[in-house]
Amino acid sequence: MNHRISTDRKKEIIQGFYELSKEHGLENTSIAKIGKHLGMPPSLIMHYFPTKEILISNLISYILQQYLMIYEPIIQELEEKNYTDPKTFIDRLFSRDWNLLFDDGVFYSCYSLIFRNKVIRNEYRKLHEKLREYLKGILDRDGKLNGKDTSLLAEQIFVVIEGAYYYLSMIDDEETYQQKLEVFKNQVYDLLRK
Repeated sequence: MNHRISTDRKKEIIQGFYELSKEHGLENTSIAKIGKHLGMPPSLIMHYFPTKEILISNLISYILQQYLMIYEPIIQELEEKNYTDPKTFIDRLFSRDWNLLFDDGVFYSCYSLIFRNKVIRNEYRKLHEKLREYLKGILDRDGKLNGKDTSLLAEQIFVVIEGAYYYLSMIDDEETYQQKLEVFKNQVYDLLRK
């Protein structure tokens, strides 16, 4: 029972950290502010997360869990049909649902720390490796892709997706956004057809 309470408390703290980081920025979110937001003493937060670095590492794990949810409809389709419709697959990968799962501002604030903090860099590397590994697993299950190098394909698809998300986050005009989005989607279609 205590382990479950501990796990639930950690989740509550990470969620509070995320909410405050989304609202005020990662750099403006302190352990004291998290405690105030959650109605708990900062010492209790530090009991679970002795440093902000550990708190951020756990936030990165939370990011991964949120992002893996984008694959759920694709996996369901594979279980039903043994393949996934390329349009559905690509639309899902480029969906704005990623933005609903996790705030880009918090993601990139955490990401910027990789240039100064080796622990955070390692956590982000693991996050990206896990996302690629998960995508490879999906590609491996797709009967239409038998014989293809799915590790390479997953890597190539992610390079396009990551570049697209980074670039498209700066586009305000919806028409321009959609035009550029179609270009990136077509790059992934081309990769799947090779």
